[in-house]
Amino acid sequence: MRKFSNLLFSSICALSLLASCAGKDGDPGPAGAAGATGPTGPSGQNLTGNLFGFVNPLDENGQSLAKNGVVVTLEGVTPAATATTDANGRYEFANLRNGTYNLTYTRGGLGTLRRLGVGHIGGDQATFLGTNTLVQPSTNAVSNFSFGPPSGTSVPFVMTITNINPSVSLRATIFVGTSSSVNSNTGTALGTYIASANGTVNTSFSKATLNSAGLVSGTTGYAIAYGSPTTTTIYTDPTTGRSVYTSLSTTPSSVVSFIVP
Repeated sequence: MRKFSNLLFSSICALSLLASCAGKDGDPGPAGAAGATGPTGPSGQNLTGNLFGFVNPLDENGQSLAKNGVVVTLEGVTPAATATTDANGRYEFANLRNGTYNLTYTRGGLGTLRRLGVGHIGGDQATFLGTNTLVQPSTNAVSNFSFGPPSGTSVPFVMTITNINPSVSLRATIFVGTSSSVNSNTGTALGTYIASANGTVNTSFSKATLNSAGLVSGTTGYAIAYGSPTTTTIYTDPTTGRSVYTSLSTTPSSVVSFIVP
């Protein structure tokens, strides 16, 4: 037993001597080669995808017309990009780069419509623009438009609306302004009026309505009337900020003057 203890003690001493004689750690070896770089993902700035929508053409009485043949144009795009509606009124631009676009909708015999600042994200999910309405311009004619003397709170006016087609709804939209050259592009729309059975409109503008349109009491105002369809389509001109009425008659009444009450 004593011999075994001596051997164990000798072994422990030997291990201690080896441990105390070990040198310091050496410098690390060179790093291994880097792995291959993975593929680059698609850039969010260059996504492409489809953009589509529908067009619903109407006649001046609000009745549906054939839906095919409406040309939809992306404004300011090079090369030019257009799409044409099919029998269902559907149009589509395929593989269109993401961005913001202005669109114009045209077809012979219909008022031209614009959609401005349309956002398109691109990618697998197509951009859906919904349904836009194009309307046949009104063929109504306005005549005998005149104003009477103002009262303290209003000024009366009368006009006659006619159409050779007896089924057409007799309507007219009136614009007012401070210039004798007032028209639908420069005036303020004060409403659309429907004629009675004999084609006449006999009503008045209130002082408050005219004042809110920028006309000052006691001054001379000017008005012009345009035949109007049953369905009115309007967009905002980005340059002027004014509303554009797309389907008014092309032959308005004469400009008439009145005294603002």
